[in-house]
Amino acid sequence: MNVFIILSILIIVIGVIIIVVTPSVLFKFNWNEKTDLEKILMIVFYSVLLYIINIIYWFIK
Repeated sequence: MNVFIILSILIIVIGVIIIVVTPSVLFKFNWNEKTDLEKILMIVFYSVLLYIINIIYWFIK
């Protein structure tokens, strides 16, 4: 039950990040040209995405 609550919160967070941030910030890896806020948003986006993939793998396995 707790996994579903965490998963729903993470999906909401990733949705808000996708709505707020432009795709060029998330999907272009020009690390030297990014501001600190863009770097933090990119790290949060990919860490949440990795966590969601891990939970899906855990359910399938």
